[in-house]
Amino acid sequence: MPKPSKEEELIAYKLSKIQINGSMEAALNITNKCFQACITNFRVRKLDDNEQLCVYKCVDKNQLFLAALGNQFNKINEDFGDL
Repeated sequence: MPKPSKEEELIAYKLSKIQINGSMEAALNITNKCFQACITNFRVRKLDDNEQLCVYKCVDKNQLFLAALGNQFNKINEDFGDL
């Protein structure tokens, strides 16, 4: 396999940065969404059992959704590569 050119390395680096930024943004969005949906009591420092369960379910559901979405994008990319 030939060594990638400097331009190809730069493109790969930029794509990697975009992917990392997208992952960080997705994690932040999930955090905000689940916090707003689940955290209701600000009088104590510790989450109560209902809040903990809500956060767990919310994060789990969103991670499953993002994984399914990623799988769909991968499938589309594979199909596109076959053209």
